[in-house]
Amino acid sequence: MLDLQKLRMFVAAAHARNFTRAAEQLDLTQPTVSQQIQALERDLGVALFERLGRGIELTAAGRALLPHAEHMLATERIAEQAVRAAAGLSERTLLLGVGNTLATYVLPDLLQRFGWEHPEFGVQIGTGNTEQLLAQVISGAYELALVGSPLDHAQLQVIPFLSTELVVIVSPDDRWADHESVLLADLAQRRLLVREAGSALQAATAELLAAAHVQPRQPIVLGNLEAIKRSVEVGLGVALVPAMVVRREVAAGRLRQLPIAGPTMTRLYNVVHHRARHVTEAAAAFLTLLQKPLGPESNE
Repeated sequence: MLDLQKLRMFVAAAHARNFTRAAEQLDLTQPTVSQQIQALERDLGVALFERLGRGIELTAAGRALLPHAEHMLATERIAEQAVRAAAGLSERTLLLGVGNTLATYVLPDLLQRFGWEHPEFGVQIGTGNTEQLLAQVISGAYELALVGSPLDHAQLQVIPFLSTELVVIVSPDDRWADHESVLLADLAQRRLLVREAGSALQAATAELLAAAHVQPRQPIVLGNLEAIKRSVEVGLGVALVPAMVVRREVAAGRLRQLPIAGPTMTRLYNVVHHRARHVTEAAAAFLTLLQKPLGPESNE
């Protein structure tokens, strides 16, 4: 293997035609340069210089090596510049994973605010359910992820940034439409529309129902909240959802929102990042943004 440090001394000596001048250019001592070039000659098994009193001249082997050595050193500089540029770009680019619910109902406002406050940073975004996003933060594909609760992982730092009330939604024509509230136990009487396994909302709903000893009757599993809301609108069943996702439909009269009787049940949303990984400038700025009030659903 050719040692780049030795090649750097070789090239300097070849151009200076003198070990002492080469050492001065490299801010090294003359014996160090001489010794390293001798070591390079031993590595290659050939003489690279003719020692001519105070001067030196390249041998045929030295002349053959010189353009290749110069190319290798130039490639090293290009590689170093590319790495530094990539590191700078990495610091200025946020790799963000976002849960499906947050991507639809929270992310647009967050991105608008982030763009206003930090136009110097770029954002690359991917979506998925909580299970998928946590795996991608652990692998390093995303630096941060916005996901729901419940979740816990030894490798991840979990920081709550938003809470919203959980409510039951029904169609305006539903027999519960004029109720002031409903009991969790009442959901055992109805067909419940739920998210797929792997979704934090599905996990939270299952946890609540299990605690209340409620077994949903013939639940329908759907892949996203928009499908659930539309299905409730047309009377296919009822659903337990975060209040923030049905504001427009409730305001327009397309859905009825019913609080759950008893203590208010809230749903937490979190930002997660890997405990051991470096936090880039862009990610640090985004984490700071999430500490500020986000609106009426904020828990601050």
